[in-house]
Amino acid sequence: MAGVSPEQLDPLMSFFELWRRAHVAAALAASLWLVAGGGVAVAQGVPVAGRYRCAGANGAMADLDFTVGPGNIYTTVKGFRGTMSVHPGTGNVLFHGAPPQASYQASYSPGPPPQVVLLTVTDGKSAEAGIVCQPR
Repeated sequence: MAGVSPEQLDPLMSFFELWRRAHVAAALAASLWLVAGGGVAVAQGVPVAGRYRCAGANGAMADLDFTVGPGNIYTTVKGFRGTMSVHPGTGNVLFHGAPPQASYQASYSPGPPPQVVLLTVTDGKSAEAGIVCQPR
């Protein structure tokens, strides 16, 4: 970044690294809780690595396209990164951090072909948003 010294970036990078580690730890804890039988729903897991193209009833929705990987990290078409985890009660995939995906939850099916169906949640009830994302 122009005008920003490495000393100024270091605390910011530390913050983001701590934030990322906290989300990874939360996802791991939720997974272990499900393995131990603590969850009501069966964990779906996070989507397989790859580039996902999204479409709704009116065609492509490129602003919602995203890339999964490595691991539970996703990257939006604008370059923002977030993490994904599985909700221990519903089994829904949760997007943490980067919009516009962060305003949705998802149901994931490994396929074939793999697909992510975006969901809206109101008053604890999931409903399909009419948007399906599949690997390119």
